[in-house]
Amino acid sequence: MEPPTDLLDEILCRLPVKYLLRCRCVSKGWCSLIDSTPFVKKHLNKALECNAGGLIINEGGKFYLAEDFNSDLDGSDDNVDVVAAEITRPLKTRVSGANFVGSANGLVCVSKNKMNEFFIFNPATRKSRKIPSAPREFPLSFHMTETSLCGFGYDQVNDDYKVVKIAECYLQFRGIMAFVYSLKTDSWKRIQNVPSNTRFTGNWGMFGNGALHWLAIKNPANCIEIVVGFDLGLEQFKEVPFPVIEGPFVNFNTRSLVSDGSSLCVLDMYPNSRIDVWVMMNNSGEENLWSKALSVDKHGMPGFSRFVRPVHISWSSQSVLLEIDSSRLVWYDLERKMVKNVKVRGITNQFDSHMYTQSLIQLDEDNQLQKPSHDKPPKEQQKRRDDFLSRGFKLSI
Repeated sequence: MEPPTDLLDEILCRLPVKYLLRCRCVSKGWCSLIDSTPFVKKHLNKALECNAGGLIINEGGKFYLAEDFNSDLDGSDDNVDVVAAEITRPLKTRVSGANFVGSANGLVCVSKNKMNEFFIFNPATRKSRKIPSAPREFPLSFHMTETSLCGFGYDQVNDDYKVVKIAECYLQFRGIMAFVYSLKTDSWKRIQNVPSNTRFTGNWGMFGNGALHWLAIKNPANCIEIVVGFDLGLEQFKEVPFPVIEGPFVNFNTRSLVSDGSSLCVLDMYPNSRIDVWVMMNNSGEENLWSKALSVDKHGMPGFSRFVRPVHISWSSQSVLLEIDSSRLVWYDLERKMVKNVKVRGITNQFDSHMYTQSLIQLDEDNQLQKPSHDKPPKEQQKRRDDFLSRGFKLSI
């Protein structure tokens, strides 16, 4: 005798994706429930609340997955042991040699062939889709880096997933050209109103607060640092001012962006001094747009004077995942002021790492995408973040 549907729903939505895929074989009723849009939405929100994330690692064009990456984070050990397994065929063939573009709601976007080929896949279900090439008028040569800028995120207004491709070109004209791809319509279109007199300083757009963000310099002659955002719902660019920085000037080489999946964070590194992390609040006005989450003193902390890239901020465990010199990972506990080294078994060379949320979102062959809508982060996740920021942490390690 099966449990009531509502009770079964509550039990199953707490299981990892790999077990749910097996549960689909139990009966037609279970399969119908697990594949339903309300259940996919509920499972995703539960995964976000519980911080049930995985780690995707790119080692020289080979992609590895470390599932249930946060499962040992609350343990008492000083080290976290993680096993990374290489993605197998047929997905391996598609993503081999690709670069990571972004992730949202469990879907990951990668690019190949100088960002002229794009693939979207779900690491948990191993399903993938190749998206059409950008329109022919998109230039093949670019003024700055011979590659374009790119980003991937979720448009909650239109319940859609979008890829944004930007370049400063010099063949057809001088200026910025931008296109956006919609997974719902399976097509590209050109964005007309693009930033002027602005130079982007990073290739990959960071998704947060419903928009993709890039570090940039406005009026390059005067080196005015800004964040350029592209609102995925309105499909418009916007300028986001930086938080007011106290102390010496920080150039863009020591500044980076990170996201927790909903909020955008700016990380400022002061060489041989400290690291400041600022969080963008969920409001559209410029007043109180940023809140300083933490200030970490780097004195006496070996390794933090080298190249540090933020990978993820976990509000549930109040920790920051940092990638150091593209060769090792550490969790920094914001509350207990402790560092946990992450040992990734199976990875021997330099790599870049990214977090993703495990979800059941399916990429079907008929291009009907099963997409849960949610207007804001789950209440528990939002509460943890707000509680943490309200305490105004000032940390030294």
